[in-house]
Amino acid sequence: MKLKTVFVNLFFTLCLSILTANAQMNNQDFLKVDGTVLRNNSGLGDTINLRGTNLGSWLSLEYWMGPLGKGSLDRSNWQATASHTFSGTNPQNVFDRDLTTRWANGQAQVADSTQYFIVDMQQPQLFNRVSFEAANFTGDYARNFLIEVSDDSINWEVVATGEGETENIFVQLPALYYKQYIKITQTGSAPNNFWSIAEFNLFMEDDFTVRNSLILRFGEQQTDRLLDVYQENWITTTDLDTLQGLGMNMVRVPIYWMELMKNDGTIKSNGFDQIDWVINECANRNMYVIIDLHGAPGGINGFITSGKAFFNEYWESTMYQNLTIDIWKAIAERYKNNPTVAAYDLLNEPLSSNQQQYPIHYFYNQLYQEVRAIDPDHIISIGAFPNFDFVVAPDHYGWQNVLYQVHHYNEDKTNYASQKGFIEAVTVDMANHKYNWDVPILAGEFNFWDFPDLWDQYLSSLNALNISWSNWAYKVKREDVPKENWGYYDYAPLPIPDIHYDRYDTISAKWAEFKTLNFHKNQDLFDIISPHTETEISKPPFGKIIAIKASNERYLSSEGNTNPMTFTRDSIAGWETFTIVDAGDGLVALLGSNNKYVSYQNSQLLCDANTIGTKEKFNFIQLGNQKIALRGQNEKYVSSEGGNISATCNREKIDGWEIFEWEEIINNNSQLKQPTLSFTVSPNPAKDSIQIFTNAHNFKVEILDGNAKLKKSFTAIDNGDFLNISELNPGVYIVKLTHLGISETRKLILN
Repeated sequence: MKLKTVFVNLFFTLCLSILTANAQMNNQDFLKVDGTVLRNNSGLGDTINLRGTNLGSWLSLEYWMGPLGKGSLDRSNWQATASHTFSGTNPQNVFDRDLTTRWANGQAQVADSTQYFIVDMQQPQLFNRVSFEAANFTGDYARNFLIEVSDDSINWEVVATGEGETENIFVQLPALYYKQYIKITQTGSAPNNFWSIAEFNLFMEDDFTVRNSLILRFGEQQTDRLLDVYQENWITTTDLDTLQGLGMNMVRVPIYWMELMKNDGTIKSNGFDQIDWVINECANRNMYVIIDLHGAPGGINGFITSGKAFFNEYWESTMYQNLTIDIWKAIAERYKNNPTVAAYDLLNEPLSSNQQQYPIHYFYNQLYQEVRAIDPDHIISIGAFPNFDFVVAPDHYGWQNVLYQVHHYNEDKTNYASQKGFIEAVTVDMANHKYNWDVPILAGEFNFWDFPDLWDQYLSSLNALNISWSNWAYKVKREDVPKENWGYYDYAPLPIPDIHYDRYDTISAKWAEFKTLNFHKNQDLFDIISPHTETEISKPPFGKIIAIKASNERYLSSEGNTNPMTFTRDSIAGWETFTIVDAGDGLVALLGSNNKYVSYQNSQLLCDANTIGTKEKFNFIQLGNQKIALRGQNEKYVSSEGGNISATCNREKIDGWEIFEWEEIINNNSQLKQPTLSFTVSPNPAKDSIQIFTNAHNFKVEILDGNAKLKKSFTAIDNGDFLNISELNPGVYIVKLTHLGISETRKLILN
């Protein structure tokens, strides 16, 4: 039985290995840019839209998402002074990480604001949390307190007041403070108690401080091992299976620079362990990985979410720039031939300290050139942050194989109209830059809060435009009320380690609990996203007969063969229908009901071309929800001109008049009113001229003699026009009126 069991296990292991091998990505999966889309087979294969999520707070530790604790600052050089010190105690005792030693004032607590404790940190420090603990010196806590900060110990700013209720007082400050001095004033009354502080600490909760706080306690190598425990539980193979099951084909992996590099600027020997793991596991699941440098040395925007709050020193420091270059050179060297890596995301949400003096695109080009010297093949992501105005089109520097990345957050979180208008605006903005710059776009981060229909609108628009996307994010420990839909798993009621005091094994044990199975599943977000992950590649509706309506609620009309086309028709008849013809390379031609193609001549639209040439080809740009724009090969957009004049193809970008709705026409009487003709000729008998009165517009009139020989013709005639027939001899004639391929005749007598 044992032998049989072993055989069965080996058999299934072999089968699994074969399946895994077959699933491994190979060079046929290597992505490159082809115009506005991504294609596999190094840009020569099928169009691939990346649809995924961000593995946030995994290798880049965001304080609000993950169970990181608060990073305490290095106090080794700090100096403390006090209004009075009790014999046998010392102000410096508060920095020794020993709760059994203390400073005490040796006086009863009084409410006259004369009892204070000042810390000089020798240089400005960034902090947003203060603690002053009496520990086991029972009752010796400040009954009331005032907290002030200062740059010079002369001018003080009040940042908090409060009432002490326990020996260990922790105060979360209302903002971030970058100051050298901090002062605690005891303002309460306790006649029988000294005021004692056993430990004084300042905290900051960004990635930089958390890691350095751990390094200060345990050293760099032990800190990495501790973080490995956290990371190996935060994201597991089960999580990747979940994302694969959701239909996703990509994960964006945010990485903080300290994951890969030591403080001394050397690349860690173990720095790529987690990235290697996720790339290998994703390769087995036919999923791509985008490597995102979420936070670079020195800070790249001053946002706490990018790893280093307040500081934005990258732009002016060649040291920080060179460290970042070294990181990207190491990444490019390691993954340059790896088909699972979809793109290198060089800088997350860069915000220059001085855009005029240090333009973001210059630094992108600096990194681009360094990466390209090692890896000529992988896609490079350029962040259009805060918007496209902060970067340049690829031809500015000669960039190739690049995509542009946008992040979409409207912080007016409960305002439906604001969110909807924002979606409509950014959709048009993405479409304009996608086609005007001839680049693919990745919506790398976004959230539309608790509005499921707006999520649907946004994702539908992205898919319609063949724009790749990854929402922020996969999981988050914070429970939001009201609901904000930050994660597919959005709440974990588990204890967070105290990384200042907890033992190493205690921190490890607490972090190990943050497996996804211990989180609350946000089924609503699963239900929102899942319909959009496997949507087919968007293509124009080739072969369909459509009508096109402008913002003035009027339909596009061919207006016959030679008249300029207009958006003036209230209803759909023959002139208002067009067949979408495949013009090659994803372009369309519009075939009118007169069997002519729509063309632009001197910017005006006409429906008079017999064949498809350059001027008859258009990009059929689908904006989602049946909205489109049309872009000619002159790189200009079709405009309705408000319906006031004839339609043009001369606009530089999509705006109100360049956005249309299209609807499919089913060619039956219930859907499409077939044109009918009736007309009268007046006067009849006539002499020198006649008028035609009919229900049609823009028609053709032919005058035939009794032998059906054409004697005279008129084109582009409208109802009531005078037709000159003075050169015709008296006699009996036939008047033939033709409109939309339908003809009617009447007898005419000339005197």
